[in-house]
Amino acid sequence: MRKIQFPSNGEDKDAIMANLKAMKKQDLNWQSGKVFSYIYGTDESVMEMAQEAYKLYLTENGLDPSSFPSLLKLETEVISMVAGLLNGGQEATGNCTSGGTESVILAVKTARDFARATRPEVTNPEIIVPVTAHPCFNKAAHYLGVSIKMIPVDPVTYRADVKAMEAAITDQTIMMVGSAPSYTHGVIDPIDELAPMAKSRGILFHVDSCVGGMYLPFAKMLGYDIPPFDFSVDGVTSISCDLHKYGYVPKGCSSIIYKDKELRQYQLFASALWPGYALVNPTVLSSKTGGPMAAAWAMFHHLGIEGYKKMTKACQEATIQLTQGINAIPELKVLGEPKMSLFTFTTTTDALNVFELSEALSKKGWFVQAQLETPASPASLHISMTDHNTPHVPALLEDLKTCIAELTSGKENKSKEMLMGLDSSMIQLMLADFNPDMLDMLETFLGTNESGMPEDMVMINNLLNGLSADQREMLLKAFVNRMFTSPK
Repeated sequence: MRKIQFPSNGEDKDAIMANLKAMKKQDLNWQSGKVFSYIYGTDESVMEMAQEAYKLYLTENGLDPSSFPSLLKLETEVISMVAGLLNGGQEATGNCTSGGTESVILAVKTARDFARATRPEVTNPEIIVPVTAHPCFNKAAHYLGVSIKMIPVDPVTYRADVKAMEAAITDQTIMMVGSAPSYTHGVIDPIDELAPMAKSRGILFHVDSCVGGMYLPFAKMLGYDIPPFDFSVDGVTSISCDLHKYGYVPKGCSSIIYKDKELRQYQLFASALWPGYALVNPTVLSSKTGGPMAAAWAMFHHLGIEGYKKMTKACQEATIQLTQGINAIPELKVLGEPKMSLFTFTTTTDALNVFELSEALSKKGWFVQAQLETPASPASLHISMTDHNTPHVPALLEDLKTCIAELTSGKENKSKEMLMGLDSSMIQLMLADFNPDMLDMLETFLGTNESGMPEDMVMINNLLNGLSADQREMLLKAFVNRMFTSPK
């Protein structure tokens, strides 16, 4: 196992920076505007302004507002602006977090602790989510000892099934969830039906708008058909909203907004048991840099509503152009009716494998996100359109057509030889008695590149696509555990 020793002596700054830049050459070239996932980019000058604000507060610590009152001002003003966009009333409040997952964990903790304080009959707290809800809710339930019920969605629209969600409610339900939108399909759950239902039963209702919270309000201002999803809906008690997505703030900045501070009280943690300073944390983190909050504050003031409307309009128009173009290709179709700039498409014929299509696009410089088949959705490809992607839609459509023609003509067809001697029954037998050492065999068979990642992602995705969710999770955890064990 390769190990890197701590340097004995300091190194030259130029050499260090050269090494860092060399490492980055293996990463996705998101600056090209051809990466449709993970990165939310806009005009370079705007990004530079946010980076400068971030660096200005890189060292300041949000742990103690009395020592750094400017951080308290930044956070409360950012939250006030976000709450206003989401139609929060005068009492709406919240906090900045490190990301959507932390925001959701806090929402689930708040629901759990609120139930402990107000509903003594709840002994096995549970949350109800559509199966399309982000898996961070599963993570939150796992971390916090809460049960989770995942409810099937409408198989055509991919929106939450209101009647099925209602039927799942028990006297142990502490929170229900809707997405605005769901990341996978870009559709908005019927929040205006679900939230009042939850309220009538004394249940909290959380809207996961991590990806849409800094987009949908501006789309609505522009006149696009955006169904009600925020605090304007009676019964919505909390909303998660990432600022580092369509707020175009550097990574590490999300928010959790509550209808009032009385509910937010259950989010907080305090401890005065140890002999050190009295500890009180509004969020999961204790020490945290002020950089993300400063960047968000600066970005909001720099762009304003008109700036965000301009970027939202460009994304919305480009998304409409792309979805219509994809639907015009006989071998492809968009799933559901996406309401904003992210969506999923799949193939209409067995002659075209989505994972092969993804690889073919990558050879032409495009990155779209491959998604495995589940009971809720077929194997598919995901697009997240951001401001710097918008000029590239015509070229992507042309390359899609070219790749499909090549793949369906038989010039490239890996799926039939996907396992090359390891048939599915052998894979299933191996996984039935799996241990992490078996990864050696798989890695030998699949091959790895210099970064330790599998060389053939088509084969990997086809393999994973044939496994159950439990088997996928077992295999992926073993691989990631190994991947992060030693330097590459």
